[in-house]
Amino acid sequence: MKSRQQGLSLVELMIAITLGLVLSAAVIQVFMASRSSYRVQESLSLIQESARFAMDYIGREVRMAGYMGCNSTGGITPNVIAKPPADAEFKAVEGVDNVTSGNALGALPGTDVLNIRRSSNQAIRLTGNLTPNNANVQIEDNSLGFIQGDFVLISDCASADIFRITNSPKESGKGQTTLTHASNSNTSNKLSKIYGADAEVFGFVASTFFVRDTGRTTGGGNAVTSLYFRDRPIASGGVVSAATELVEGVENLQLAYGIDDDGDRSVDRYAGAASVTDWEEVLSVRVELTMVAMDEGVVGTTGSDNAQTVYDSAGNLINNADGRMRQVFTSVFALRNRLP
Repeated sequence: MKSRQQGLSLVELMIAITLGLVLSAAVIQVFMASRSSYRVQESLSLIQESARFAMDYIGREVRMAGYMGCNSTGGITPNVIAKPPADAEFKAVEGVDNVTSGNALGALPGTDVLNIRRSSNQAIRLTGNLTPNNANVQIEDNSLGFIQGDFVLISDCASADIFRITNSPKESGKGQTTLTHASNSNTSNKLSKIYGADAEVFGFVASTFFVRDTGRTTGGGNAVTSLYFRDRPIASGGVVSAATELVEGVENLQLAYGIDDDGDRSVDRYAGAASVTDWEEVLSVRVELTMVAMDEGVVGTTGSDNAQTVYDSAGNLINNADGRMRQVFTSVFALRNRLP
């Protein structure tokens, strides 16, 4: 007589449960490892993408620093009549080291600030003649959209002047118009020379890069810091814009300047802003960005067995107290308008 299977024995049941637990543990282990790897790769990808954008943006501005048309590399110092003169001083680059708390920009203490000045990418040709040198500047069309109060640079291949517009020029597309430079917004109504029809008129623009606390926090309550940008563009009336957030996750900005000590138009050394005695000797800028991801607990904190070890360019260990991934990026950008 055949016996029927009535169920599992206790031994068989225990073996099945054990095998199930082993397989479940293996699956969970694989899942946790995959999840951890995904978080690391996601943080790294975000950091690298943000760093590329930040470096590209800063690099484009640094390379154009000091541009003033055909005399950019001629070592010519523009004559400044615009008021206030400090806002119109033609320093291609100028920086501040390790700002302190309470600074006017609200920049993160201990980070650096970079200021860049140059003329606009596009220019407008003059029309008519400028005799005498206190005559108003006539341009063929206000294609750049100048308004009253804008800082303007007029330049040929031998000289340059910076002044502020004191009238309201015609709008773009309305034909020939006049840019006046009366003494109410300028220290004088006279330019340094009589410019001819070969001269060009540019907007004189300025920009500033710095790191600031956004006021936001991560899921773990840590501050979110970003790279910020302020500028004084054409059609601003000479007013500097409010700070604009460019890239999230920038924790530190450190700068060093390539200095030409012997006048041969090549970099002899790099130094911080405090060691630069003449900004006209600066030929390049070394930019160092410390980037941080948003997710906590992705890497080990400083002192733990699995701590992420990241050093800045000076060889200092960057402390990690929140488990967020960090990476340091360094690029060197030349001031093209000062190179041979």
